[in-house]
Amino acid sequence: MAYPAQPPAIRWEAAWKGALLAGIGAAVLTTVPYISLGCCLWLLGAGAVSVLLYQRKMPGVTITAGAGMKLGALAGVFAFVINAIVVTTSFVAFHGSGAFSRALQEQMEKSAAANPDPKVQEMVQRMMDWISSPQGMATFLVMVLIIMAVFFVVFTAAGGALGASMFGRRREFR
Repeated sequence: MAYPAQPPAIRWEAAWKGALLAGIGAAVLTTVPYISLGCCLWLLGAGAVSVLLYQRKMPGVTITAGAGMKLGALAGVFAFVINAIVVTTSFVAFHGSGAFSRALQEQMEKSAAANPDPKVQEMVQRMMDWISSPQGMATFLVMVLIIMAVFFVVFTAAGGALGASMFGRRREFR
């Protein structure tokens, strides 16, 4: 019984530059105000672009959806790292001025006011007291960064799979 030929493994020395370029583009687009509203599209696009750039560098190579996901995920890692540096730097700058804490507190108070349950209001107040501490704020930032990392990698991996289906070479069956 003959087994179908396996597509060649990804050559990472040829893949990382395209993934970095796509990741930089996604990171820039996700940090610019108003343009960042399309963050899901930018991340999907970055995954697809990383596949396209790899395909151009390695003509004739079949890119499967799984390989596309890997290429997209690499672009997502690059995009996240760049975005995390920008977010953390902005956070430190705004937190020092107290603007971030005030904005967060206003949002929490609006949420608490919308719910008439006194237990919810008490819970929101305790959470605000905790976030107001340096340890709470640091924990909050780390939690946000973890969620962002997962979000970036998942969306760019999905974009890579889409890119593989759009740009990957198809085998002809005879």
